[in-house]
Amino acid sequence: MSKYKIENKKILFNASIKPSIDFFPKQYELLKELNKVFPNWEVSGIGFTSRDMENHCSATINHKTIIYEIENSDIGIDFSKNRITNVLSSYNKLFNIKDFSRIGLRFFVFIPMIEMEKEELADIIQSKLFINNEDTSNILSNKLIDLTYIRDYKKDDFYYHFKCGPMPTEQISSWVLFGENKHRFKTPDDFKKYLDTFPKMSFFIDVDCYKKDISFTQMDSFLSKAFKNCTQIAIDMKKYILGE
Repeated sequence: MSKYKIENKKILFNASIKPSIDFFPKQYELLKELNKVFPNWEVSGIGFTSRDMENHCSATINHKTIIYEIENSDIGIDFSKNRITNVLSSYNKLFNIKDFSRIGLRFFVFIPMIEMEKEELADIIQSKLFINNEDTSNILSNKLIDLTYIRDYKKDDFYYHFKCGPMPTEQISSWVLFGENKHRFKTPDDFKKYLDTFPKMSFFIDVDCYKKDISFTQMDSFLSKAFKNCTQIAIDMKKYILGE
């Protein structure tokens, strides 16, 4: 068994659709339908947010965007896949989605580094993902303190925005927007308890897997493949960087 455990601390789903004025007179019908699984809600000027604070997840919806977020690494991927499907299906019943201009799934993965300092982890990542030679050392420095690896690419009809690097707890809020201010936690103490589950140092992986201009009929296939792809990227990168 690997000593490096993958903890998927946040999942973010974002779908962009063609803006429709029909959304506004019907949005409360959608809110009522989603209230069956998201018991807490709040209406804004152009849409609403439905929340399930027991499971720390929410759906934020307006006339052009559908967003699902969860901060609960213990609940499992199938829960989020089912919730996303439920939100999209409920929306489609009322508004007949034809296509998405963009649909994406994003994982925020933290791998605890119990016995490794930031500089040591940065050196390992640099040796695996960056070119480092005498020229780069002369231009910059051979004394590495921190780094972030960022790559945008396309593979097998999916687009990806990938980031990884060392992540001490004091830097988390600069890289990941969690649910304290979006009220996916009942109390500030609940949110603090969640933050206390993060190790002092992690190998952080942020992978956004998305497609552009796809039909609603491709939604199920996208979700299945995107969840699988994001999971596999995290597993493979952990093995490559950490050796197991």
